[in-house]
This record gives sequence, C-alpha cells and structure tokens, in this order.
Amino acid sequence: MTPPSAAPGTTAITTAETGVLRLAAARPLTCADVEAVSRGDGSPRVAFAAEAIVAMHASRGALHEAVDAGEEVYGLTTGFGPLVQYAADSNACAQGTGLIAHLGAGWGPLASPEIVRATLLCRANTLAQGMSGINPAVAEGFLALLNHNVLPAIPEVGSVGASGDLIPLAHAARVLTGEGRVLSPGSATIDAADALAIAGMSPVDLPGRDALALVNGTSFMTAYAAIACARAERLLARAETLTGWLYRALGARLPALDDRLHAARGHVGQRVSAANIRREALAEGDVQDEGRPLQEVYSVRCAPQFLGAARDQLEHARALVERELNGVNDNPVVASGAVLHGGNFQGQQIAFASDTINTALVHAGVVAERQLDVLCNPDLNGGAPLLLASEPGATSGMAGAQITATAVIAEMRHHATPSAIASIPTNGRNQDVVSMGTLAARAALGQTDRLGAVLGVLAIALDQLAHLRNRGRAPGRVAARPAALPAYTPFDRDRALHSDLARVSAGLLAP
Repeated sequence: MTPPSAAPGTTAITTAETGVLRLAAARPLTCADVEAVSRGDGSPRVAFAAEAIVAMHASRGALHEAVDAGEEVYGLTTGFGPLVQYAADSNACAQGTGLIAHLGAGWGPLASPEIVRATLLCRANTLAQGMSGINPAVAEGFLALLNHNVLPAIPEVGSVGASGDLIPLAHAARVLTGEGRVLSPGSATIDAADALAIAGMSPVDLPGRDALALVNGTSFMTAYAAIACARAERLLARAETLTGWLYRALGARLPALDDRLHAARGHVGQRVSAANIRREALAEGDVQDEGRPLQEVYSVRCAPQFLGAARDQLEHARALVERELNGVNDNPVVASGAVLHGGNFQGQQIAFASDTINTALVHAGVVAERQLDVLCNPDLNGGAPLLLASEPGATSGMAGAQITATAVIAEMRHHATPSAIASIPTNGRNQDVVSMGTLAARAALGQTDRLGAVLGVLAIALDQLAHLRNRGRAPGRVAARPAALPAYTPFDRDRALHSDLARVSAGLLAP
C-alpha cells in the first residue's frame, strides 16, 4: 500500500517570457509564489497578462455606464463607510485624495520589505481579476512599485480586517501619488516623491474609485497568511525529518511508522507524515534497537498522528488563503456588467485560516520540545549523559538551550489566542462585526520564527548526541545528520549557543 504524497510546495507561474510572472484570472497564484516574490532576491518581474488589462477596461466601462444611468456607486457618487449616505466630492481626485489621507493612520513598527512586496503582489492579483473597475493605467502604476522595489512604509498595526486592510493599503496607495514614505536600506525611510523620481516614475492622481480599488481589500492580511502558510508547511517537513533522525538516533521501533497502521485510520496527513518520518528513519538502513521499549513515549510513537494532524490543518488553511489570494476582495464588484455592492473585503476566511496555522505550529512546537526532553533524559535517550553534557557537573551541555526552548513554547502559547472571534465594533458602528484577520495573520507568521527556534534546539541536541557517541561519551550508534538540515559543530566544553541557534533556525526556515 503506497502512502499518499504531500502537496507540492511551489508552482512557478511564468510565461515563455523568461522570468515574468503574468497575472490574470486564469493564472492562479500559490502561497509559495507569494513567498518567492516577497524575497526580492532575483524573483520574477510581475506584469498583468493581456486578458487582465482587457477585463479591467470592461469593468471600468460598466462602472461608468452605471453612473451615467443614474445608479448610486459607492465611493464614486457617495461618501465612504458610514458616510455613504452623503454625496461624494464633486472633484473625483479630491475624493480619492481624501480617502487615502484620512486612512494614513496606523501605529507601530513598519512591515518588513518581504511583507510589503507580498502585499503589492496580492493587491495586484486582485485587480488582475478584472472586476474592480480600476483604471488599468493606475493598476499598472501600482504594480510598477513592486517591480521597481519602491516599497511603501506601512505600519503593522491599524487594520481590523473588516473593510479589508484600509489603513495599511492606504499607505501603499499614497506612495503612488508621491505622498507618504518608502522603505530604504537600514531602518530609514525616504519621501515617496524622491523614491518615485529615483525609480523614474511619476506621481499619479487617484480619483475616488481608483483610490478605493487599491485600499478596499484583504491584501495585507493575505500577504502575511500566504507567507506564514508557505513557511509553516516547510517547517512541518523539517519537523518530520528531525523526528526520523530521532528514530535513528534512538533505534526506536518502526511498526509505529508502518503505512498499514496509518491507512487503517484513514487520515491523509497522518499517512504522509508517517511516510516522511519512516523514510528518514531508514536512511541508514534498519537500525531498530530491540532493547528499546515496545512502545515509545507519545512524542515519538505518536509523532505521525500529531504532525499529520497539523499537516491536514495546514492544507485546509492553504486552500482558504489561496482562494482569497485569487479571488475578488473588493467593493463594489463589477460582475457580468453589473455593479454589485457587498462585503467581499471582509477577512473572516483569512482570520480562520491564520488561527488554524497558528494552532498547528504551536502543537508541532510542543511535540518537538517533548522530543528534546527525550534526548536530554538518560532514562529515555539510551543512557547518554543528563542534558547531553560531555562531563556532567563540569559541563552543563544542553541546559541553557533546553530552557530556551521551554521559554519559546511559552511564547508560542501566549501568542496562540484566537483572533477570528475577537471582533470589536468600530467605524461609527458601520463595521459592527470585524474579522481581525490581519491580527491573526501577523500572529501566525510570528509563530513560524518561534517554531524554527524550537526545531533548531532539537536539531542541535541530535547533533550533540551524535557527537557524544562519536567521542565514546555515550552508548549507542552514531546517527548521521540528514543532508537537508543546516550544518552545526557540536561542543565538548560549554559555549554560548545563541548565535548557533539563530543560524540553525534560519537554515530550517529557509526554502
């Protein structure tokens, strides 16, 4: 019986024009695509496909036909939010300028360049669906910010994920007009007008509808969630590799990884995790130690059930995030020639998906921390010294690193409070139920760094056990480090592991 395979980690969406990512309704993006563009290190240039431009023209035409026919159109003939009952400014550009000006609030540290690049891509992809009624020239100017690496300075805090990410996206839109600030190397920012001039771009006017099309959507939260999902799936694969290495190091019995066992239960993620762990456990052949207990502690024996459950949750979350990424999260929406007013900007799906990612990451961390305890405990690790100290008493081995892992788990639990149910009414009671999707997505991304740290300590401990055995200071065979994991130099005399942990964790997080 062959176990199912894990979902592919990336889909490179490029055309025959090498290195160009074309955006259109028929060309869906993945979380992996968003992460790749966010890195900015040789990522492809992004452009609208010809069919996207045609669709933009059509939706813009339908929008103005509706106005000419005397229909009310939100943001074009009316005010914004609860002020929809009032007429719009007769000067369309003043209407747009006022929108992004009053939304230019926010608080806290600035979003990273990676998040800003991802945000620009996510918003451009929504516009590429051709249902926003935006001027195609404005959409192309917005996309040019990404291609010229003109990255708006966006405060992390300010969105409640209700009418989309109004405040973060307003900071991006303002840059297109020459207002606001732009990220520059280091911690400084520069004037948007100067940044545009350096890039050879000119400021543009944003009439009410064009301004609204840039800010009325979920692109900021989707950027966080997409990167969090891509990183989470990669970390889960690393956790499975580390677990397989642990099996080899302990000589743990393999029936707990038998596909027949997991097929009997029927969960796809569990079968995939078991297969991945078993593959690594057998990397040096069958090294089962008949002296091991018939049944290991749960963090070892039930690792496929734990990590497989997390894998299933991440797959569900990725489906939600990618559906949002490739959907139309705007208001109004122009569909089949009709101008439809509604609430597609509401971020509840991203909120639920992000809380799911968060929970899966925390539980993977809990499993890893307990596996670390197995390695540090002579009663469970096959007789290696307590805390893997090379000379117990004279040295302390993994003591400080284990305490660090415990502290990180506490941090993970602290940041695991669900955000999708944390609605607070705002906006003059217009936004009386909000998703808090942006808060949820930011929390989920933060958890990937923390899980990377816990897995990093586990990897260091496995290397340390191998080192002690190699030096004859612990019984048992030496289990080689998996080639896919970052290199690490173990120690005899105690040393500060902070920089080692940072490097190993970064290697585990890297694509």
